[in-house]
This record gives sequence, C-alpha cells and structure tokens, in this order.
Amino acid sequence: MVMASLLTPYLTKLSVVVNPTGVILGDKDDKGDKDDKGGGLCLEDHISGLPDVVLVSILSLLTMKEAGRTCILSKRWRYIWTHISSLNFDASHIINGILLGEKEVEVEKRLYLSWVNQVLKSHNASTIDEFRVNFDFDESYRFDIDNWVNFAMEKRVKRLELDFTHRTDYNREEEDYNFPDPNGITNHLPSLSLWFTSCNHLTNLLLTHVNVTGQVLEYFLTNCPFLEKLYVKHSDFLVNLKVPHLSLKLKHLEIIRCFNVESIEIFVTNLMSFNFLSQLESLTLHIASMTQHTFEDPGLEDTKFPVLDKLKRLELVVGATDNHSHTGFTPLIETCPFLAKFVFKLVWVKPFWKRKHDRFTSRPHQYLKVVEFIGFVGRTNDVELAMYLIKSAVNLEKFTFDPRDPLLIGTPWEFMVTKKKTAARKRAKKLGTKLPVGADLDLQSALNNNGKEHISFVE
Repeated sequence: MVMASLLTPYLTKLSVVVNPTGVILGDKDDKGDKDDKGGGLCLEDHISGLPDVVLVSILSLLTMKEAGRTCILSKRWRYIWTHISSLNFDASHIINGILLGEKEVEVEKRLYLSWVNQVLKSHNASTIDEFRVNFDFDESYRFDIDNWVNFAMEKRVKRLELDFTHRTDYNREEEDYNFPDPNGITNHLPSLSLWFTSCNHLTNLLLTHVNVTGQVLEYFLTNCPFLEKLYVKHSDFLVNLKVPHLSLKLKHLEIIRCFNVESIEIFVTNLMSFNFLSQLESLTLHIASMTQHTFEDPGLEDTKFPVLDKLKRLELVVGATDNHSHTGFTPLIETCPFLAKFVFKLVWVKPFWKRKHDRFTSRPHQYLKVVEFIGFVGRTNDVELAMYLIKSAVNLEKFTFDPRDPLLIGTPWEFMVTKKKTAARKRAKKLGTKLPVGADLDLQSALNNNGKEHISFVE
C-alpha cells in the first residue's frame, strides 16, 4: 500500500503492466494524449525516472524470472534487476511439469543450474536478504552448490534456504548434498573458515535433504548472533546437537525426520517453538537463569513442543528463584507419554519477591518410574513440582532428593554440610511419606560419595 501511494503521481498518464514476455503494455482504456502535431499516441514514461532504489523495490515484488525480463525494456532498466535483494529461485512450476511428464528431468536440471549461475554472475547488490534454491540436487552437484552457498555468505545473506527434496527421483543412488565443514578444505573455494565468518547476519537457516553435522550447526548457532530460526529436515549426518547459550535470538528450532539423531542438548533462552520428529530417546534442556530485572516465569508455558512419543529420558537444568513456580515445566513433561526417567537440576539464584502457591492439575504418567531432583532445597516451588511428580507418576519406583548444588558437584565443596541442606533433607523425608506404595525414597547425603539413605515405604 505504501509503494502504491508513492507511485500514484507517476501513473496519471501511463498504466504499466509487465507481462511474462517483458513487454510494457499501456492501459487499453487509456487513449493517451496526441502530440502537438496530431501525430501518434504519446505515452510518457514517468516510472523510469524514479530513483534506482524505488525501481529495485518494485522489482522485488516480482518473481525472479519476471524481474530478469525487465532488462529488455530499455537501457534504463537493463541492470536494475541485478540489484534486487531477494534471490528466490523457485522451481515449483518446473517440478510440476516434470511430474506431469511435460518436461525432462536432466534437461531442466541443466537449465536451472544455468539460470542460477547466470543470475549470480550478473548480480551487483552488496548484500541480499534471501537466497533460496529448491530442486532435486544431490552430492554430484557439489561444485555448483558450494559456489552458491559461498555467494550467499559473501553477500551477508539473512535468510538461506537449500531445499533438495527428492521430488523427481525418489530412488536416486547419490547421497544428499553434504554441507561444507568450516574447518574443511575444498579445491574450488577460498578458505571456508573465512566465508563462514560472513554468516553473522543470518537470521533464518533452512536445510532440507542436506547432510549437515551437529558441529556445523553448532558453528552457526555460536557465530550467528541474530539467528532466529533453524530448520533441518532429512539430514543423515546429524547425530548429536548442542544448542549453546550464545544463541540468544533463537526462537524456533525444528529438527524433522533426522533419524540418526541420538541426543539434543538445548540451553534455552528465548525459544518459542521446538519441533522434533524422530526417534529421540534422550533430551536435555538448559533453561537460562533469571536476572533481577526479569519478571517472567522461566517455565515453558509459551513454548510449543510436539508429542515426544519416543522420549524415555528428560533432563532439565534450571536457573531458579523462590518467586517462580517450577510447575511451568509440566506441559513439557506431559508431551512425553513414555517417559521413564526425569532428572531435574536446580541452580539457585537470589530471590527478589515472594509469591503464593500455584494450583495445578496432574495427568497420570504410566511409564515414569525414576525421578531425580538435584538442587532440592524444599522451597515452595520445589514442593509444588515434587507433589506434581508424586501424584502423576502412578507407577513410580524411585524418587531421589539431592540437596547438592549441581554446579558444585565434582568440586571440593560438593558435600559441604549446611543448614539449608539439613533442612532440605527434613522436607524431603516429609514428602517421602506421600510416595506411592512400594516406591523408594533416595536421600543424597551431604557427607560423602557413598552416603545415601534409602527408605522404602510399604504398607
């Protein structure tokens, strides 16, 4: 709407339409003005007189092919399209033609490669907002794809999408394209470590049917301070992934159909959605501790999680204060119907206001048998979560209360006796009386490595 209002004064004498062949057409209802000699139709082109930045904005509303065709309009338009910031090489219509038998796969692949390479060769903008390719390419096209990624990085791309889904060849023998390692070496590219340093403007990274390792993803997560979305689908190389605490802006994480994934460890800050569809059996989340100026619960009520029906072990490491409830984590627990072991580690920071007890409803967890509560001190929020777990774990076999600070475990101060730990053990024993019949209460001693007290509650 803003662009239309800016162009209105320039459209009083000429209505312009760029058709698929790139020809300028005047409005059929516009009879135009006769020149002074009564000659032919006089149509004055005001649009071409607009500044380059405005013309580039106009072309950004067109598809790549439509924008490229404007080069034949006049000398003024010849190179305008080379400055557009969104390079979306959409191939949907080509792929549909192949699937319908109207186009030949190998011919269209060569034409697509030529199209992308020619555009990149002609492109003159110093930066780009988007670079997207989607075609049925594999590792045999590494030379071209590497150069495309290199181009995007050098242009400080914000949104990078590589979609090499098997749409036209479901039985191809070549493996998927292997995303370069920043520490790797190639014969046709400059030092990868140099162009990987240009990724710090990246906000969205989407990879489909691209083999990428956890180390490469961690490099992006660590070195892209503005990265908000990471999407990986069908990667055979992804086994272990750690989302570091440096990923301050990350809001959306999707790991889809990566069947070799064994573990994911997330240091959560602003994560709003987490979508994971695989065979993951173990998940560790590090929930960032709060600051004195933060007035939001550190729970996951606003974070969307899929049903993790394969997950058997869940570990949460949480920065905690007296004034926030731990029951905010129950929505995540309830997305794991076959959860067998739950480990909850608390790192306490100084509270700064008091709060009342939360009211909550518990849903039964048939498979949850082992709970470890590390950093338990018996505060209001501790007791709330402990009661939720005791009530919901209907087949609970063992509940461990450990008053040790998770950050001090393994240090000389691990078993230091304090009044807080002594009080925590008393509160834990009191909670132990509420355990289901036959469940073991395991109290971690603060005296030595072997000092555990086991109490079994039976009728």
